[in-house]
Amino acid sequence: MSVSRRTLLLAGGTAATLLPLGGILPAAQAATPSAARATPAGTPIPDPIPVTGTWTRTSDGGQKAAAGRRGPALALSEQQLAAKGTYAARVTPQSSSSVGALVFRAALDGSTGYAVALDPGRSRIRLYDLASGDTFATAPLPGTRTARPYDLEVAVDGPELTVHVDGKRLLHTEDHRHDTGSVGLLAQDGTVTFGPPSLSSVTTNLTGWTTSGGTWTSSPLGWRSAPTQGATARAITTTKAYDTALQADLLLHDASAIASLLVRTDATATHGYGVQVDADQGRLRLYRIDGDVTLGTYATTIKTDTVYRLRVEAEHDELRVHWQTNFLSPDGYSPVITAQDSTHAKGRLAVTASAGAVSFENIAGADLATGLQGWTVRSGTWTPDLRGIRGENGLRTAPFTDGDLVARADITPGGPSSSAGLVLRASANGSGGYEARLEAGRNAVVLLDRSSGARLASAAGPVRRIASGGTYRVEARATGRSIEVYVDGVRALKTRVSLTRGAASGTAAAHGASYFQNVEVHSTADYFTQPYRPTYHYSQLRGSTSDPNGLVYYDGEYHLFHQDQGRWAHAVSTDLVHWQALPIALPWNEYGNCWSGSAIVDADDTSGLFDGGSGLIAYYTSYHPDKPGGNASVRIAYSKDKGRSWQWHGGSTPAVQNPGGPDAGWTFRDPKVIRDEAHDQWLMAVSGGDHIRFFTSTDLLTWTQVSSFGYGDWATPGVWECPDFFPLPVDGDKDTVKWVLTLSTGAVRATNGSAAQYFTGEWNGTGFTPDQKAGTVLRADSGRDYYAAMSFYGLPDDRRVWLGWMSNWDYPFSAPTGAWNGQLSTPRELTLTDTADGVRLTQRPVPELVTLRTSTTTCKNLAVGPDSANPLAGARGTAYEIEAEITLGTATEIGFRLRTDDDQHTTVGYDAEAHELFVDRSASGLSDFTQYFAGRTTAPMKTTDGRVTLRVYVDSSSVEAFGADGQAAVTSLIFPGPDADGMAFYAKGGTAHIESLKVHRLDSTFRLVDRVKPLVAAPAGGEFRSNLGKLTITPAGSWSTDSAGRAASFDKDSNAISARTATDLDLTTLVRLGGPDPDTGGALSLLWHASSDGADAYCLNIDPDLRVIRLVAKANGFFDDGAALARVPALVRRGTTYPVRILTEGDRIQVFLNGTRIIDVTDTTYADGHIALNVFGGRAAYQDTYAKEL
Repeated sequence: MSVSRRTLLLAGGTAATLLPLGGILPAAQAATPSAARATPAGTPIPDPIPVTGTWTRTSDGGQKAAAGRRGPALALSEQQLAAKGTYAARVTPQSSSSVGALVFRAALDGSTGYAVALDPGRSRIRLYDLASGDTFATAPLPGTRTARPYDLEVAVDGPELTVHVDGKRLLHTEDHRHDTGSVGLLAQDGTVTFGPPSLSSVTTNLTGWTTSGGTWTSSPLGWRSAPTQGATARAITTTKAYDTALQADLLLHDASAIASLLVRTDATATHGYGVQVDADQGRLRLYRIDGDVTLGTYATTIKTDTVYRLRVEAEHDELRVHWQTNFLSPDGYSPVITAQDSTHAKGRLAVTASAGAVSFENIAGADLATGLQGWTVRSGTWTPDLRGIRGENGLRTAPFTDGDLVARADITPGGPSSSAGLVLRASANGSGGYEARLEAGRNAVVLLDRSSGARLASAAGPVRRIASGGTYRVEARATGRSIEVYVDGVRALKTRVSLTRGAASGTAAAHGASYFQNVEVHSTADYFTQPYRPTYHYSQLRGSTSDPNGLVYYDGEYHLFHQDQGRWAHAVSTDLVHWQALPIALPWNEYGNCWSGSAIVDADDTSGLFDGGSGLIAYYTSYHPDKPGGNASVRIAYSKDKGRSWQWHGGSTPAVQNPGGPDAGWTFRDPKVIRDEAHDQWLMAVSGGDHIRFFTSTDLLTWTQVSSFGYGDWATPGVWECPDFFPLPVDGDKDTVKWVLTLSTGAVRATNGSAAQYFTGEWNGTGFTPDQKAGTVLRADSGRDYYAAMSFYGLPDDRRVWLGWMSNWDYPFSAPTGAWNGQLSTPRELTLTDTADGVRLTQRPVPELVTLRTSTTTCKNLAVGPDSANPLAGARGTAYEIEAEITLGTATEIGFRLRTDDDQHTTVGYDAEAHELFVDRSASGLSDFTQYFAGRTTAPMKTTDGRVTLRVYVDSSSVEAFGADGQAAVTSLIFPGPDADGMAFYAKGGTAHIESLKVHRLDSTFRLVDRVKPLVAAPAGGEFRSNLGKLTITPAGSWSTDSAGRAASFDKDSNAISARTATDLDLTTLVRLGGPDPDTGGALSLLWHASSDGADAYCLNIDPDLRVIRLVAKANGFFDDGAALARVPALVRRGTTYPVRILTEGDRIQVFLNGTRIIDVTDTTYADGHIALNVFGGRAAYQDTYAKEL
């Protein structure tokens, strides 16, 4: 894994933020509840798109809706409203019967959410649930005015919902059903006119805010605090926590300003801990508020109008402060202040400003990761925690009505007698249902009937004892009258139950405190059934799956570790096919990220780590983001309980230091460790970028470098990564053994983004001598999408099986798959075969895959020519295996068209003239999310007596083709539509003969239902208002018109270039960054005075993840950040619309954001040229884009 890979892995992630605490806090001013009237700075939202009814855009940018007898008129915007914000519009019912409503926190299709309705005919306002129609609250509407405007506004702060009409608060209530969702408009029983809706919000996951000591104004550029003279402006949440973290991005507007973050504080912010950012003193200060006791300081230059990221962590008695000053090359991984203090164990979270104005953005506290909305505390005490959420003697539920479900969580019993579990099929108020419970005091897994208290089934921990402090993955599968409970990846119990439905799921804790993280509940219809989700290839429920790591077989289990954003994710299997996910095995630690590596079984306690027993040892690349080049080194972790928990070894000293020294940044990563039996030693291969270093050891802890291989003429294009090194017999002859060195290279055009390569040769115990000449490249897989392949250690019968990551460094995390990203190949068994060209690596899908076959279509002894009928016309499927033996005859090409639907298909075939196996995905489906996806990939392949043998594995989003008994392999991702389930066999140039052809349907290894569920989509439609004329897209990209205007999604730069040119101009537009949800990132650039391809231009670059707006003169498609004409730090955010204006006159360039001039410079690089719109790194959009020549 390289530095560029880290950038891609972490790009767009919500990094931890740190904020400072004000100085000595004066006596607390009277607090102003968040429900009080505020004056937020609203911004426009993307156009609401009609779902039902008739809608017309008005001249002022509003909407006119007509609802008839068939039901209400509903229109939805992609704009989201989450924890805290205000949504407003002027609403004018056109008759006494007409009802106008604001919709918020709604599903994309409007099936769920809230609505607040103005009903002048009944002289009331009404707040209700969209799905059920339940009314939460009503209030009288004073001064009924039919056909006159009402200024309607709804403010949300977590479950608190407040409604103002004409500036007066009329309604305030609390409801927990919906946490986030889209906003929109709704009309009933007639015609309603809406003025342009606007929204203001605070990006935070904290709720129950109370402000005092000054003004707090939300805007698209942060939550701005302006303290009263001599006072401290405070914003304090009702959220309380023990072990916690609080982060924020901040910008000081005044040199005298002091910004602060508080943890474990009280309702008046006079107790607890704080960290101050003090520009005047040039320092961060960590202190205990009561007594104003300094606990630590950090000297640093702090500038005004510059964005910083601050984070404070409180864990037990330790306090840590992190400080990030650079967003382009992120720093701040290590704490700059660490202190011990035990005065306060629990309290609230807060932010403050004193002595000047400060803006805060992305204010986030540690919290539970979950896909459920509407959590409600039913009993006990529940507090967010560094470990997720802490529950003590109580119940917490969320609405969930599907009876057939999969619930899972990572559960940590907190005490020796603690019980903690997942609740399912409970009633709406949390009573009844069942609980899949862990009991630490009894070492028991229990299924409890919560109505009667009966223990329906129980068992001991299936892998290790259930004990306090251990973290266990618990999964409950409820289908009909059956419930199965898995713990640590192993089924612990299964029993019959009587209750088949419920209205809520949740978490329960008893006999003290326990901790819950990654709580997910899914209907079986939603579980691993999304479009493109693999049927039988490994993928995560959520997260980014990449390099396989630490593949090992131990005590009857296959362990699959893999990269997930610099951590080792983990799954286990007993058959190489069905995998059970476990919690993250190796998380980030104080020494850095845990990049790729390997694992072995220390069967004889050679290391001395296992008290005379056996266990697993993992060797991983430790990459520290704050150090030069990451200062990569090899570190060790080990497990005594079959990989369920891990301990770090070595302290601050790595097992193998970076070869450049303790502070060096040399490329050094991806250690692969194996046993070298022939020389009675352990062997480690580590990548050095253009070479491999070999180390040996006799104790698994102390390593000595003995040689290296590579450099010079041996180096192939791209960076060498993820080496594997192992011996294999040639043609099964154990007396003739070759060593195989495999590696992956990327990311350069010469390798089409990525390549899987290998060498064969001899190993003498200290050095590797290859059979090939320098410069010779052997491909393990010729496809675009096979990378970082790694083999299992310790398989029975000396099998060598490996897995690869199915992706490419041209588009590593760009696949359009949503919450999950990345999948792994089928496991393949490796052998060596002596061919006419030399010894070659052969790979065949493992025989365990045969168990997935459910039914078979067979053809044999059939001649097929160019005009023949399709012998597979009746066969359909999206997940299957093909076995084929074809005699070419006079045909020049034979093949299969797979995943077909209208013009959509992927072709797998053999070119008899070129002697090549090929996969062509030019028409395979979605491909415009990146530049280099579509096309044809080939692998050299010879036939035997004119016969072609093929074995093809097809899944929802991949094709793996093997030819000549595994001597040729091509792996390709594809993204066809879910209805593309047809297939065909064809022959070109002559007649071929099908000797044997079998299509085996394959069962799913994850799904519990046999179908793919379509995604809930936002309403289609929209318009782009502009005078730019026709836009030409270059070099590629998916541009369309939707609610946000002219939008595009692309992983790199995509330009939409207007034919219009201008010298002096006034360019205005609304720009939108990212997608409807906060997880979808994206940035953009406005180009002018541009060349026809956009390579040379002035460029206004807005990137919310870099927190900066840059004006540059781009040349040949590139620009130097250090040579920017202007660089303006700004708290720009995802999911928000910004008005932008660019004014150029002569050599003067002015830029306005939200009506404020932010750039005024002169430059003469370009005098005239085209106008263009640019999107990069995700999704962005433009609306109301007009250019006026001056």
